[in-house]
Amino acid sequence: MTFVRISGRFESEISVLTGSDNLGNYNTHAIARISVESGGDYRLYEVPVLTGNSLKHWHSVYLAQAYQSLGGRLLNELCREGIGLRGYTVESTLSNLKEASSETEAIKDLCNDIHGFLIVKKGKREKQIKRDSLVKVSFAAPVFDINVLEFVTRFSETHNRIDPISTQKSNNQKSSNNENTAQMIFKHEYSSSPLYGFNISMNLNYVCKPMYETANNDKVCSDEGDEKEEIKLRKKASVLASSYLFTGVGAKQSRALGISRPVELLAAVSDSPIPNLIHGSYVDYMEKSIDIMKLFNNVKMLCYGENCKKLEKTGIEQTNSLNEFFKKLLALVSGESGSNNS
Repeated sequence: MTFVRISGRFESEISVLTGSDNLGNYNTHAIARISVESGGDYRLYEVPVLTGNSLKHWHSVYLAQAYQSLGGRLLNELCREGIGLRGYTVESTLSNLKEASSETEAIKDLCNDIHGFLIVKKGKREKQIKRDSLVKVSFAAPVFDINVLEFVTRFSETHNRIDPISTQKSNNQKSSNNENTAQMIFKHEYSSSPLYGFNISMNLNYVCKPMYETANNDKVCSDEGDEKEEIKLRKKASVLASSYLFTGVGAKQSRALGISRPVELLAAVSDSPIPNLIHGSYVDYMEKSIDIMKLFNNVKMLCYGENCKKLEKTGIEQTNSLNEFFKKLLALVSGESGSNNS
């Protein structure tokens, strides 16, 4: 099954989900404004968020890790090292970048294939080369519930780092004053929230298939190996990467790894195009998502979390652990499942 939709919620404490601006030595957290109904009126909240662009970046980083752990080899050094520069051939290295001459050539590399690229040609008669991302993600935002939003907080912590220039001056010059300090003090904003919601959409029908040109042969990604196995490997890595996302994702991880854990997950998988699930920030996202999916045939759905118990009469397959949830989801995507839920 190639069309995958995942929606859910996670807890996040003392994390820099996405960095934003800096004012001198003060670094800010990304924020957004949301409006929530309360008592017949609407209230405006300014909340810390994990941007869709940031979440997509982390998916590409974990995609490369998951792919390699499964035995994958067709990725260039940029993809392997988590650098978001795409459009280069699978043979490219950091010291020798080679721009792809076609979409077919570019998608041999894992990150180009799954997360897309744009190659802008400077010549007037040359057409740009592009590929849309197969994985799309929303902002992760606090759940739209007054009882959650009232406990969302943003605060700053003080850090320090060594200033190598000042340190060198201090070592070379004997000074009785404090002009040559070896420390640089700076502040960074962190956030905490009881519950965040998110939404992920994966259209994996184009794995190893060009979108905007015709391939010369059936083997696009794997010249020597089994193309079907390579496609299956990339699909599984795309799903497996999502399991990494909510156990400490975010910016400034060298300063403080985020404190987080997945709480609820809802997935829908199909061989045919289906709508996105309702975003996990909505209070009734599970019920509304299931309601939408009833319009479509051959949709398999999985659920993880305490709230899944209220879905027992809907026929949605419930899982008792994250391990079980992702194993069954991987089996559905790779075609190795005999599950008959609908």
